[in-house]
Amino acid sequence: MAQVKIVKVPDGQAPEWVRKEWVGLVLPLVEDAPRVEKVIGVLGGKVDNADQYIDGYSVETAAAIDFLKKKNFEAAQWWINKVPFWFVPRLIFKKEDCELIKED
Repeated sequence: MAQVKIVKVPDGQAPEWVRKEWVGLVLPLVEDAPRVEKVIGVLGGKVDNADQYIDGYSVETAAAIDFLKKKNFEAAQWWINKVPFWFVPRLIFKKEDCELIKED
């Protein structure tokens, strides 16, 4: 399974200090190839600081939060307390915010 390394602070509704904690994490992908998807904010509604359609990579929210928890527990807690995982089963990271890591 391919993975992505987050190399830039992603846009979104989470506070900037939370979004910064994604940088450096390597996350497993749901699909190997990026795709254009319509997105909504993790807190609902339109995201003011992001495009409505994102060409990006999908990761499972629960798995991503587990990785984030190991790096910064408080940032992961923000997600756990604010975002219902059943409402946001996958997170989309913009292609330009990621470095694709393919297995040989």
